[in-house]
Amino acid sequence: MRFAQSLYPLAALMLSLPTARDAVAQAAPAKTVAVASPPAANPNRVTYVAVNSVDYNFMATDQVPAGVVAFNLTNGGADLHALAILELPANHTLREFLDMYHSKGIIPPWMPTLGQAGPIAPNQETFLTVRMKPGRYILACLIPARDGRAHTEKGMVKLITVK
Repeated sequence: MRFAQSLYPLAALMLSLPTARDAVAQAAPAKTVAVASPPAANPNRVTYVAVNSVDYNFMATDQVPAGVVAFNLTNGGADLHALAILELPANHTLREFLDMYHSKGIIPPWMPTLGQAGPIAPNQETFLTVRMKPGRYILACLIPARDGRAHTEKGMVKLITVK
């Protein structure tokens, strides 16, 4: 009982203090202030990238800042789709990746895989978050279509640059 009585003055003091809402209501009108964006390589910043998939195409930005990137894949097509993020070394081309993947069914051994989000059904979404350094990367759907051809073979591959 004594403990509760000792809290009454503290509670009364807290109730008399202005709230954040009161402070905003009493504040002067807002002014537009230019704020510099953080550097691209800020390790505390997460960049959100929407990747829309439609049979058989990825729609996404061509350039992403270095750092942590959260890819949000949405499936707007009629088939299952997935997302793999592969690093394309400077001494190789997108064509070399496609030729090996389509002829042998494997990702070239010289190509690091950053991550993969599993297949999602039409009208579903998934997320894949990776840390990216400056360079070139490939977004690819590595699953086969109903006709047996790779989605990449049908055009479901996109080259992006990370700066």
